Amino acid sequence: MTEKLAGTISATDDQLLEDLIEEHAAVREKWEQLSMIPIPPPPAPWLEVIDFKPKRSIQRMLLPWAAAAAVLAFIAVGVWKWETFFPHQQAPVAAIVIPDVMLEVNGQPGINLTKSTGIINIAGKQIANKDNTLFLNSMDELPEGIRSLIVPQGKSYEVALPDGSVITLNASTRMDFPSSFKSAGREITLNGEAYLKIARQAGKPFLVHLPNSTVEVLGTSFNINSYDSAVVKVSLVDGKVRMKAGKKTVTMKPGQQAVFNQQNATLDTQPFNATVELGWQKGLYCFSDTHLDEICNAIFRWYGVHASLDNPGLASRTFTGLLDKKTPIGFLLEGIKATTGTDYYFTADSTLHFK
Repeated sequence: MTEKLAGTISATDDQLLEDLIEEHAAVREKWEQLSMIPIPPPPAPWLEVIDFKPKRSIQRMLLPWAAAAAVLAFIAVGVWKWETFFPHQQAPVAAIVIPDVMLEVNGQPGINLTKSTGIINIAGKQIANKDNTLFLNSMDELPEGIRSLIVPQGKSYEVALPDGSVITLNASTRMDFPSSFKSAGREITLNGEAYLKIARQAGKPFLVHLPNSTVEVLGTSFNINSYDSAVVKVSLVDGKVRMKAGKKTVTMKPGQQAVFNQQNATLDTQPFNATVELGWQKGLYCFSDTHLDEICNAIFRWYGVHASLDNPGLASRTFTGLLDKKTPIGFLLEGIKATTGTDYYFTADSTLHFK
């Protein structure tokens, strides 16, 4: 599908793809969807993507953005079985259990939001939880105290606040919020990654407390990544954001990213690649010269699989690629192996090892 969209497909491959579209409903549906998607400008720079093809050796190529998105969606369809691509690879030896999204309120028993959908009763009060979204329009009527929304690895969740703000939490993220926004300000505490659309309210700035820093917002859309508390990134999409860390303060413009490095005590601004920083909202995992030790952390967040390096020297190896979140972990592992020469294996407890 990538080459067909890019206009570089050979006659033989074009016929093969046409046969698949005709014979498989899933492929046909995906092709129809992809054909209707408008082509956005490519990210700068273009991302290096692993193009997996059945019955052929793995090849590396640079693809335009639209073609990259197409191959990822195509892989996600799962037309070919695992053995077709990797006949000698072993899948994880045990099923990975992903925890559920949990809400904790003022010492009350934890509420499983994954399983408790609809109207939820908390200490005699009610809130709504549906369509992967927690609606806190009536949060002022709930018990006093700090509440915590905990999104585990492999999942994401959305929160609609009573002021009209919407916050999307990525995997392995925790958000603490107060029992009321009736005071002079609006404040939350965030650890992990989230995309925030903050409603403007005169005289009520929105404060996001992060590890070692604070973001002050009026009305805007931005992304926060604090997975690594020592390097916090705030990427501004629109509006105006001011970030404070220690005695340093920077004000961002749309398209800028503030980066606080605790080790160097620096707070700087720079342009950011929207595909890299915001792709997770579209279900895309993006690596851009990412070190292997960082990839180990990402694998746990996305797949719930613990990963480690048998040799610490492997940490300096880097990988660049773009994957759909529905893509099996094996595609990522084979891509890493093909481009970095780093092999892998699973132990009996389903721990992933790079060697």
